[in-house]
Amino acid sequence: MSQVLPKIQDWFDSRTALRVSFLGRIGWGEALSVPVGDDCAFRRYFRMKHSDGRTAILMETVPDGTSFITPGHNMNDFIRIGAYLTGMGLHAPAIYERDITHGYLLLEDFGATSFKAALASGHDRRGLYELATDVLCHLRVHAREGDIVLPRYYESHVHTARRRLVDWYMPCQNRVKNPDGLVEDYLAVWDSIEADLPPVKQGFLHIDYHFENLMWMPERDGLMRAGILDYQGAMMGPVSYDLANLLEDARVDVPEDIRASMLDRFCDGMSAQEEHDFRAWYRVLATQFHCRVLGQFIRLALRDGKFRYIQHMPRVSRYIERALGDPVLAPLQSWLTRHDVRLDHLPDIDESCRAFIRDDAF
Repeated sequence: MSQVLPKIQDWFDSRTALRVSFLGRIGWGEALSVPVGDDCAFRRYFRMKHSDGRTAILMETVPDGTSFITPGHNMNDFIRIGAYLTGMGLHAPAIYERDITHGYLLLEDFGATSFKAALASGHDRRGLYELATDVLCHLRVHAREGDIVLPRYYESHVHTARRRLVDWYMPCQNRVKNPDGLVEDYLAVWDSIEADLPPVKQGFLHIDYHFENLMWMPERDGLMRAGILDYQGAMMGPVSYDLANLLEDARVDVPEDIRASMLDRFCDGMSAQEEHDFRAWYRVLATQFHCRVLGQFIRLALRDGKFRYIQHMPRVSRYIERALGDPVLAPLQSWLTRHDVRLDHLPDIDESCRAFIRDDAF
């Protein structure tokens, strides 16, 4: 049976006394508190303004070890990976205070302007993408395998979740539960595609690298102008993955000329063979990511009540449709056609869809 999760707002409301106690102990009990959002995990944030003028961000999250914690969202990982990135010359938030037991961190305030907000306010689009790409280039060069213990991508919940197109999208489209064996058949297609590619270079993966997880800090210099957030799920895996997330963002339209230019920028200095292999893996991993996310957005809506992500499904489906013209994805194109998976006509997502989701999909 599927796991019964608490209503997120009810869960947070039940913790008011814990939050007040933590802030009181660290001398921020009288600070002005303004909510600044939540995310896909059970985690939310407040901007705190102290009476002496200091500001900070309060992270409130599910404590490590909680039964319904989102995979890849441990506080201790956030702390140690942030220190690793900082030591490499990148800009992760400083941690001022912590209560690991109850799920609280007081963090450096990176301000209110994400790269996405900077883009919306008219900042130079190319400059933002160049900076974001240069951060990934820095990681490719300086983050050596073995420097930090991280999960392996191919053994992770992220890779396992590549099945979600079948688990969530197809039953909502077909209005019927999936038959036995459909998921396994779909995964075999991806396995065959990857088996035909050359070995892929492994490196540090942020895993959720996009414009809402990068903060624009123009008062800093160089790479420090990019404040990096939400890296606690970092892994070791195929280096194409993060660049694919950035350049084929589920939340933001990326012009084709910028995508091509940033791919060239990232590949600068590679041999011809390295670049060929990188680009092949980029296409495969980007499309596999989109197939996962198309199902993930439905899962967030139906399981967690977060329907706001449904608005991004048309963009994601267009990414997949365009990618299917690449010969490397011919087996996937054939499978989708054979099973009449339609990407040009998205299903309506409402509570009635829950009846068609198998228990093993949750």
